Amino acid sequence: MTVSKPSSHNAAKFEQSKIKKENTALQPHGQDAVAQKPRLKVETGDEWQRLSLISILYFTIRNFMNTAQGLIYAIPALAISFNIWDNLLSPEVLIGAGILFLSTSGSGVISFLMYKFRVHNQHVEIHHGVFQRRYTNLPLWRIQNVKIERPFYYRPFGYALVVLDTAGSGKEEAKIVAVPEDYAEALKKQVLYEKAQFDEGVLNGLDDEALSDGQRSSFPTQTTRAETIDANHSNEEVLNRRSVKDIIIHGITNNRVWIILGAAAPFYDDVFGVVSEWLADKGLQLNQLVGEQTVAWWQFGLYAFVILMMLMALVALLSVGGALFTFYGYTLSRSGDRYIRRSGLLNKLEVSMRASRIQMITAKQDWLDKILKRVNLYFEQNSTAGQQMQELMSPNKLIVPSVTEDEAFALSQEVMPGCDLRGRNYQTISKRFITFWLLAGWTLPFIVFFAIGAASFHLDIMLGALVVYGAVALLLTLRWWRWGIAYDNKYVYIRRGRVGVDYQCFEPYKAQQVIVKQSVFMKRRKQATIKFVLASGAVTVPFLPEEYVNKLADSVLFEVESTRKSWM
Repeated sequence: MTVSKPSSHNAAKFEQSKIKKENTALQPHGQDAVAQKPRLKVETGDEWQRLSLISILYFTIRNFMNTAQGLIYAIPALAISFNIWDNLLSPEVLIGAGILFLSTSGSGVISFLMYKFRVHNQHVEIHHGVFQRRYTNLPLWRIQNVKIERPFYYRPFGYALVVLDTAGSGKEEAKIVAVPEDYAEALKKQVLYEKAQFDEGVLNGLDDEALSDGQRSSFPTQTTRAETIDANHSNEEVLNRRSVKDIIIHGITNNRVWIILGAAAPFYDDVFGVVSEWLADKGLQLNQLVGEQTVAWWQFGLYAFVILMMLMALVALLSVGGALFTFYGYTLSRSGDRYIRRSGLLNKLEVSMRASRIQMITAKQDWLDKILKRVNLYFEQNSTAGQQMQELMSPNKLIVPSVTEDEAFALSQEVMPGCDLRGRNYQTISKRFITFWLLAGWTLPFIVFFAIGAASFHLDIMLGALVVYGAVALLLTLRWWRWGIAYDNKYVYIRRGRVGVDYQCFEPYKAQQVIVKQSVFMKRRKQATIKFVLASGAVTVPFLPEEYVNKLADSVLFEVESTRKSWM
């Protein structure tokens, strides 16, 4: 059972005062010009509400995807135990697939019947689950993020999925699966309104003498509340758009099709057999091509090169298609104190995040991004513990794909004024980072394999050991060359990478822990490692001068203790 309740007396007073108020009526998104239309009521009353029948399709597709993800782990075992292609149409396989299909389809109907929700007294309450019943109670003013998704099978019927998040944890999200789009937009506006009202109530409930001028300035005021409410009814300011060209570049430079190729590894033998038979039908025998007296070596190399280029083009095409599917129509806009990302070709996705909850800015450049002068920019919120979420779909990250370097600088300045990721003099780590990892992790295996090759007179083993050891030394050198840290009394900057380069920036008062570590050998050399723990995750910089680390840790901890700004 998951229950979220207010933890302070201010929240209790606020709830009592809100119950006395009339149910707030909000106008649907995009209808501001038509003031005469009746406003949409968000409250559903005491009665529990059922979802639309279209939600059965959502539950069914979700259950199919979960089942498919589970089968991925079973595919290699099945492929090893027997030939899938020969047994694919066997009665046992067909019966098993039929039972699996019917049970998954039926589970969608059962999930629909077991789901009910209501919005009552400024709370969202949800009952859901089949075998494990869950009850979720979310006060509207505790909701931090609102995400609206419009799957392609919802859009013809005008429905949307609303995802509500209170603590940045994807595991504890509350989902209202199928509601009309107008109601989804109205609920989103109501959440923003209640959050602003609650912030004002907390501020008014605090003793004026207990707050300094600097502390009071960090809390929402009547003015900021009004600005937030007005912003919800005014046009958003679009900060960035991504064209089809930009999305294609992103698909080429951020190719992740290797994941699919890795999952398909058990079928490589079968695919190779099918390709060989197809080429044989065309009069091209692979076993003849590799014969010593059939084809010249340069001709065979040309064949291999052409086939490799064709495969790379196919992989790039798949990657570009995935990028278009995810980022088509991308816009990043700002409404009041919130950043909103919208994108998607078939499934329209909307992610909203408060500016104050952005923990860190990350700018990533792979080697191809550096050649094309492109940057993938991430605005990171809270990490999701114990759950690996897709970074593109996660409500905890806003990604701006393949922006130019100037656009990346402007957007980082928009979110964190004065932030300059590349214009800092970074304190690089010590070269002992290279020698430490070479001696601790790679020297002994190198000596063992090299000795085995020398004892058995196998030159290939000796050369292989040398090549691997040299490659590791090169990668460690590149890693040392990139890794550094800077602090300008306002932001902490971290740079790292190997062939590419990543930049990170965060405000020191958002640090939850500052850890300084020293081994015996590091202490002798007056070096130390510093680690910052934020809500978005931990960042570590090793092998820094001890004096620099202590001074930086003191400065960050002073900011944490003296700054009372809220980042929730």
